[in-house]
Amino acid sequence: MGNRKKTDEAGIRGLQSISDLEAEIMHIVWDKKNVTVREVHETILKKEISENKSKFTPYTTLMSTMNSLVERGFLKQDKSKRKHVYTYTFDNKELTKKIILTVAEKLLP
Repeated sequence: MGNRKKTDEAGIRGLQSISDLEAEIMHIVWDKKNVTVREVHETILKKEISENKSKFTPYTTLMSTMNSLVERGFLKQDKSKRKHVYTYTFDNKELTKKIILTVAEKLLP
């Protein structure tokens, strides 16, 4: 993770490999606008319990995944308070447009 090349374009490298967990986190952030890792964890935990899953996503996994999304430009992190608050960089429509443009640029000469 430490050797990732940073880019100004949000998620260009990550667009090809966004995980289900990352997508689920993004949907939660888009829905709630401003969230902490704890709020995301509680939301995912409630879903996992309602689906009778036998394993639950650990808090630390969500924390590291959300930090990765910050590094890749999907999320912004406000560290000014005791609890770090995350917001999205692009809404789902903006991100969809960026994904389509990125794919088109790769396919068109």
